[in-house]
Amino acid sequence: LAAFVVRASYDDLSEDAGHHLKIRILDGLGCAVGALKGKPIRLLKDQIEAFAGARHCTLIGGGKAAPDRAALYNTALVRYLDFNDSYLARGETCHPSDNIGSALAASEYAKQSGRKFLTALAVAYQVQCRLSDVAPVRAKGFDHTTQGSYAVAAGVSKALELDQVRTANAI
Repeated sequence: LAAFVVRASYDDLSEDAGHHLKIRILDGLGCAVGALKGKPIRLLKDQIEAFAGARHCTLIGGGKAAPDRAALYNTALVRYLDFNDSYLARGETCHPSDNIGSALAASEYAKQSGRKFLTALAVAYQVQCRLSDVAPVRAKGFDHTTQGSYAVAAGVSKALELDQVRTANAI
């Protein structure tokens, strides 16, 4: 898996895959904007501002925070309304757009281009959906976000341009 992550390139995406990835980003951002006034989101933003730390990454809707906090906040925005994308595998489902906030924060922190952000997000989507296909976990009592933890580590590793060893450690 780490080797796949390190080798992945935006140029590997088909035109159709790139187009659909951009649609998913717009969908996720629409959900995020719609969630800005939600009470849990406002409480989360208050907490992030209270424990600000370094302000390297943009918070959707305004402000900056440390990369981990920006990832948390932006992911909460995308997920809050639960109108985001779903991937239906046999015996499993997942929401690959849960990766947007982390890939965005890591890409911004690493000062990556839009193409590199898209590549990192594509890697995360691929890992999460493929794991959902081949390793469903809900029937064994685990939440479907289990695959998401591997996916977000893969996407962030790509955004940060980690080598194969560091990527494997992250995953």
